[in-house]
Amino acid sequence: MEYLVIGLGNPGKEYRLTRHNAGFLVVEHLMKELQAEAAFPDCASLVSRARWGKHRLLLAKPLTFMNLSGRAVQMLILKYEIPLSRIIIILDDLALPFGMIRLRRGGSAGGHKGLASVLAVTGEDLPRLRVGIGAPPATVETASFVLDPFSPEEQGLLPEITAWAGRAVLTWIERGMEEAMSRYNGLVPALRDQPDQNL
Repeated sequence: MEYLVIGLGNPGKEYRLTRHNAGFLVVEHLMKELQAEAAFPDCASLVSRARWGKHRLLLAKPLTFMNLSGRAVQMLILKYEIPLSRIIIILDDLALPFGMIRLRRGGSAGGHKGLASVLAVTGEDLPRLRVGIGAPPATVETASFVLDPFSPEEQGLLPEITAWAGRAVLTWIERGMEEAMSRYNGLVPALRDQPDQNL
């Protein structure tokens, strides 16, 4: 069975470790973890093929820039003919504390313009995994905050966060959304004993 895993973000080295690129970072982790094939350009995205047990995965990073992600997602769906129930979108979320993961079966975009672009194509019944990046300080504009790099302290925790999110995706594929939500929704283990999540 084939699954499509799409991480949202902005292309270009200057954006790689920005908060808005949390989705890209999780997909990059999965590419490495699953020893995926070399990525190739397709459907306005970078796409890589991988296997997880009996399942075939397409791992994709749209190259359209965040707010136009729906264009790439539409092309991927049309070309690969994968049903929405076997597609998951991975994205950053300001409303969740840094390091919190939340899987959901569907719902609104919640103010996320990249996800809104995708849902305009797919409808709201689309699985997604949100990676918490925390809210900006009162003195920092949201648009600036999401395009700023993670702090050095946050960057030190990114390997654990992307690994936790990656395991959540693989559990969704192997065992379904209910078990994945039960096991992985919440803070990553490394942050559970820290009193202040806004590093």
